[in-house]
Amino acid sequence: MDLVASIRDAGVVGAGGAGFPTHVKASSRAEVLVANGAECEPLLVTDQWIAARHAREIAEAMRAVGTRVGARRLVFGVKAHYHHVIDAIRPHLDGDTPIELGCVGDFYPAGDEQVLVHEVTGRVVPEGGIPLDVGVVVNNVATLLNVRRAMDGVPVTRKDVTVAGLVAIPGVYDVPVGISAAEVIAAAGGMTDEAAAVIEGGPMMGMLRDDLSVPVTKTTGAYLVLPSDNPVVTVRRNPHATVFRRALAVCCQCRMCTDQCSRALLGHRIAPHLAMRALLAAGAQAVDGLDASGHRFAQPSGVEIPPKVRAMGYLCSQCGICEAWACPLGLSPRYVLGDFKAGMLAERLANPLRDRPDTALEAQAWIRVPKPRLVERLGLKGFLLPHEGVPVVVADPWEVRLNLKQHVGAPATPTVQVGQRVTVGQCVARIPDGALGACIHASMNGVVRAIDAVSIRIERTH
Repeated sequence: MDLVASIRDAGVVGAGGAGFPTHVKASSRAEVLVANGAECEPLLVTDQWIAARHAREIAEAMRAVGTRVGARRLVFGVKAHYHHVIDAIRPHLDGDTPIELGCVGDFYPAGDEQVLVHEVTGRVVPEGGIPLDVGVVVNNVATLLNVRRAMDGVPVTRKDVTVAGLVAIPGVYDVPVGISAAEVIAAAGGMTDEAAAVIEGGPMMGMLRDDLSVPVTKTTGAYLVLPSDNPVVTVRRNPHATVFRRALAVCCQCRMCTDQCSRALLGHRIAPHLAMRALLAAGAQAVDGLDASGHRFAQPSGVEIPPKVRAMGYLCSQCGICEAWACPLGLSPRYVLGDFKAGMLAERLANPLRDRPDTALEAQAWIRVPKPRLVERLGLKGFLLPHEGVPVVVADPWEVRLNLKQHVGAPATPTVQVGQRVTVGQCVARIPDGALGACIHASMNGVVRAIDAVSIRIERTH
């Protein structure tokens, strides 16, 4: 079977968080293929453990995808101090298509694909663009492992997830897709503090999860169980309206958020301090422009915010540097930029910022957020995990809930019926005709108990 068809049928998507269907990337043409092993979110170690244990399979997948897209260079991007990963991949670098090591420093966000592309190729992805715009395809190492399994006809049914913080047995857990967050945390021995909060994802870009019945998807990276007074938690508990009012009250326009913005340093025309100034110009009407949920910024009537300032929301990666590192007053420019983007999307306004910078700013080489200091700033040093280990395999739960949309694009269309028996690996939902999407597969043997517009629920039968 053709590689693209194998990847599509296996339901492989970007496992690093974005969830872009991998068969689409494998259908493209590119000069360079980059494997992203530069895991940079504090506390997360999933990619490091995977890359060290499955280096051969990842190298084989790199060569297969590289051949398919016509890449002349294959680069394995990794932090220079991940010695165990480098030692594991080194025996697999030589071959008909050699693989280069692209070593990067221990800074945040080195694992951001646009930052990584610049670090290992010197190319700058255009504003609002993707690596393919500069002839590069980037795949996360976990994604490439799933590609190698797809080559053997094995679909995506399980996910490796970091569980760290206030749990009895922190580590990496190999769990069925569709298991609940609560069950994953229970497999790690449960919370050691009942008042703790749960962040799904990394501490910089993850989301606060009050509902632990939510299922693991193909893009779930971690569950961090943190003290309720940890700054990662307290910032996320602030309503957007409160965030905006604080900005109105105390932003001093020091522009440190802009000077340290990872996208601005690549030469993109994003200036978080100007977004804050626009909010200041809009005044109280900006806060009043929020909807009832406080999660959408609508341009207030009678207040003109320059379209190119609002459009900066399209360029923001939501990396969180402005909020957690740069701002001396603890403000959150990324929330403002996120709501600017939401407002433009709601109004169906396209991104007008499409410049193609030739080079990054000179300061990009030395304005770096050192990861160890970031860990200290976030109060996470006591929760660090070892760089290598063996994931714990979690047995099938009583039921799984398979979301029909675990990827960029349209939800998958169910191909099973309530009451139907299914086996692990069986396709239960397919890509809609002519749409961008990914297939979904049963992650355990069982019976389909419910199907709705959001998910398929499978109950174990043994």
